[in-house]
Amino acid sequence: MKGRVLLVAFLMLAATACGNDDRQGALGGAPLLTPDEAQGREGLVAVQGFFWARPGDASFRLCEAALESFPPQCGEPAIELTGVDVTEIAGIDFSQNVFWADGIRARGNLSDEVLAVEEIELNAHDPSTGLSFRLLVPVEISAGNADFVALVTNSSGAPVGLRFTNGQSADVTLRDVETGATRYQWSNERGFTEAIRDLVIEPGETLRYVLSETDLGLEAGAYDLVGVLTGTPSPGTVRGRAVIR
Repeated sequence: MKGRVLLVAFLMLAATACGNDDRQGALGGAPLLTPDEAQGREGLVAVQGFFWARPGDASFRLCEAALESFPPQCGEPAIELTGVDVTEIAGIDFSQNVFWADGIRARGNLSDEVLAVEEIELNAHDPSTGLSFRLLVPVEISAGNADFVALVTNSSGAPVGLRFTNGQSADVTLRDVETGATRYQWSNERGFTEAIRDLVIEPGETLRYVLSETDLGLEAGAYDLVGVLTGTPSPGTVRGRAVIR
């Protein structure tokens, strides 16, 4: 019995190590980390966590969790951020001079617990319309099922009209990192209504679409991820990496 317990413990540690190895090289040399995992790290990294900001005192953070309050507070450990424009990120909430959002993935150079942000991954922004589009993707995705959450936000001062040519609102594609071949596409073999849909997204409003999947059918590892809003005008294509555990 003792031997079986030790074997189970070893297998659990091995599985965890495999998942971490996949994330270490998930972003072309930039490891994908949580704020807790980023503690003490240096160099090019991508950190994903709960975004919390109070621009009035130049405080921008990626937090391990959100503390229950309103507005929410930053749960430690956390990484300080520089070079972030909150108006360009889809799904940002705001109250009492505090901005926050789930699942922000920031890539840049980390030094002394401060991340100099070069890019907010899985996010696209079109300054001509004020529309931003972002995908919420877990740091590690279960191979059995997944929810890709698509967010589109109007950060302009005027309403923006969106047109969808059918019942589909967004799409996600996962591609082989080495060959670029498509390994998964959410819309594949799904049926959608053919009716044209016109809607108006008001200033400050965010639309949320959940793309649910019960079986990705993919082996563990890292994949290139491409996401699009299928309506027009399009805020642009979002890109990043997805890690299947």
